[in-house]
Amino acid sequence: MATPTDNLKPPPAPSRVFYSLGRMLAAEDFQADQDYHRAALARALLQLCGTGTVSGLCVQMPQVWQPQTPYLQWAFVFDANQNVQVNTGSVGVSGTSVSFNETPGGTVADGPDIIWTNQGPLTSSGVNNVWKPNTAYTSPIAIVDTNSNVQVLTAPAGFISGTPPPVWRTGVGSTTNDGNPLIKAWTCAGPSQLEVEVTAGLAIDRVGRMIESPSTVCIFLQPWLAGQTQSDLQLAVKGSNLVVDVFATFIPCTQGVTPCFATQDDYDATDAFSVNRLVDSFSMQLVLRTDSAPSLPQDQWKGAGAAPSGSITGTDVQGLQNIILQSSAGAASVSPFLTNGVVPAEYPPGFDTSSVFLARLSIPVTGNASSPYNFIATTIDNNSRLFLYPASLVARTLGISSGSET
Repeated sequence: MATPTDNLKPPPAPSRVFYSLGRMLAAEDFQADQDYHRAALARALLQLCGTGTVSGLCVQMPQVWQPQTPYLQWAFVFDANQNVQVNTGSVGVSGTSVSFNETPGGTVADGPDIIWTNQGPLTSSGVNNVWKPNTAYTSPIAIVDTNSNVQVLTAPAGFISGTPPPVWRTGVGSTTNDGNPLIKAWTCAGPSQLEVEVTAGLAIDRVGRMIESPSTVCIFLQPWLAGQTQSDLQLAVKGSNLVVDVFATFIPCTQGVTPCFATQDDYDATDAFSVNRLVDSFSMQLVLRTDSAPSLPQDQWKGAGAAPSGSITGTDVQGLQNIILQSSAGAASVSPFLTNGVVPAEYPPGFDTSSVFLARLSIPVTGNASSPYNFIATTIDNNSRLFLYPASLVARTLGISSGSET
C-alpha cells in the first residue's frame, strides 16, 4: 500500500470546499474538506499552545534505577554488580539517591514506600538462571522465564519445582503456580532485556498536530544498538558517553476502505475514498547524535523573562506585546518548521523537523570490546524538552484553586 501523504506538513492556508447544489463531490473534495478542518485545528493549537509535551511521555529505562521515579511493587532494577533488586515494599517514588545492599537477601529503603531486596544475579558461575523441573530452589533467586521476563521466587522454604513447565504470568506483580502440589511460587518482576520506555501522553508537534500515545511504548535498547553501524556509534560518543535522543514523530495512516454504496446501516460510505481519510498515528524513535555538537531545544519565550515582583505595570505589558509583534519567540516563529529560516536547535541533520524532542540518554562507554557500554549508569534527561503548561496548572501555581482542598 502506498504511503499516505499529509497535506498538513507544512499546514496549508485553510481553504474551505465550496458546495453547490447538484454538484457531485469527488475524492479530492473530501480530501480538501478534511485538510481544511485539520489545518484550522493545527494552527489554533500551534499559535495558542505552542509545541512540546502537554502531559506524560516520560522516557525511562525500567531496569535502570532513576531518581524521583515511580516504581511498581515487584518491579526490579539492576544494581552496579548486575544483581536483581526487587521492590518488595509498595508502589512509590524513588528518592534522590540510593545505596543498594549487595548481599543476596539484603534490603534497603528508598523513600517512604520502596524497599529494594537483593535477589542475586541472573547468572551464576556463567550459567543462566532458568527454570528446571523437579529442582529445589531457595530464596533469594531470580530466573528468566520463556517470555524473557524476570521471575522471583516467592514460595515458602523447601519448594521443589513441578514436572510440566509453568504457564508464566507476564504482568509485573502477577504470580505463577508451580510445584507439586501447585502453589504460587513465582512473581513476575518485568522484562529482563533493557528497555527504553515512553509512557502514555500527549504532545503537539511543530506543525500543530497532536501526537497522542494511549499506552506505554517500549524499545529494546540492545537490539537497536546492534542494528547501528560502528562508524555512527563512534560518532555518537561525546566525551565518555554515547548520546541517544528520543523523538516522537507524527505518522499519518490511511483508514480501511468500505463499499461506496453501502447496503448495510453500519457502513460509513465516505470510507470508500481512502485517499481523503487519515488516522493520526505516531512513532517513537531513538536517534544516535552523530552530529558534532548536538543541542537541546530552546525556550521559545525566553525573551519574556521572569515575572517582576509585585503587579505587572503597563511597561511590562507593552514589552510582552512587542515580543509577540516581533514574532521573535513563541509558536509563530517556528511555523511550520523554521525560526528565521534556521532549523530549531534540537534536530540532527536531515531529521524530520516536525518531531517532538522528548529526552536525551547518556550511556557511559566502558572501552570493553565485549561489553562496550555501562547501561546501569545511564542518565536520562527528561527535563530539557519543551513543556506546554495547562492553564489550570498555571492557575494553581498562582494560587487560584478550584474544587475541594486536600
